[in-house]
Amino acid sequence: MASPPMESMKNIAQELGRIIDQEENGALALVVRATGSTPGGVGAKMLVLPDGSIRGTVGGGVLEARVISDALNAIEDGKGPRTVHYKLDELGMSCGGEMSLYLEPIVAPRRVFIYGGGHVGAAIAKVLSMLGCRTVVADDREEWANRERFPDAEEIINKPYAEAIAARAPGPRDHVIIVTRGHEHDLTVLEALVGRKLAYLGMIGSKKKAQEARERLKGKNVSEEQIQFVRSPVGLDIGAVTPEEIAVSVAAELIFLWRRGVGGEGKSGAARAGRDDSPKAPAKGGKGA
Repeated sequence: MASPPMESMKNIAQELGRIIDQEENGALALVVRATGSTPGGVGAKMLVLPDGSIRGTVGGGVLEARVISDALNAIEDGKGPRTVHYKLDELGMSCGGEMSLYLEPIVAPRRVFIYGGGHVGAAIAKVLSMLGCRTVVADDREEWANRERFPDAEEIINKPYAEAIAARAPGPRDHVIIVTRGHEHDLTVLEALVGRKLAYLGMIGSKKKAQEARERLKGKNVSEEQIQFVRSPVGLDIGAVTPEEIAVSVAAELIFLWRRGVGGEGKSGAARAGRDDSPKAPAKGGKGA
């Protein structure tokens, strides 16, 4: 089969440039080997977008549907580029050849909103920056949330928490970690964000504090589905006590979810209700500072 026509290549290149510029996700599929009778030849390219739509083609039919599925998995599982091999007769295709494709996931940097600029917030920001995350830090105390303490933050917001959320609200692909200096501040942020489409919503605290927060949300007629979306106590249960240990436990939980395709764009509480939950960390604070 001939190489993709110039117009197809142009469409792929334009869309690839767009998703990179706008920090969206996708996956590029490239045929690197084709033997026997196949619907696509070496060099055929296809860009797969998160909604399953495509630019270009690797041959169409059952094969293309399988490649789209594998490309979407590559976007979600965080395991990086891979080569996939298909025996077409096993896919029910009569042509009977074999094809190998290189899949290159294009994944936008993850953004994490950290509410609380204290010791725990600073430790979490430091660890997450090592994982390539972009962080937005919000705290009404400029002496705690500033460039000296958060040199790698994408943005620092020095406003009361309700105003900070109004000024820069996290979106469907964003992760939120609540580690303010006190229980009431934590609840202010939690109540403002629970029910929104987020990739992740976690709050520091003991199991007792977490239960009290759930009861308070129920009293405000927050649905059980939305309450179940909140991960509190936040982090894997590694016995974390110090800010640095808590930061490691939080990062570990995020990695645990990312590698399992959870904590993606705008997952609903219902979608998470049957999730493979990670244990929770007994982080007893609530005092980010």
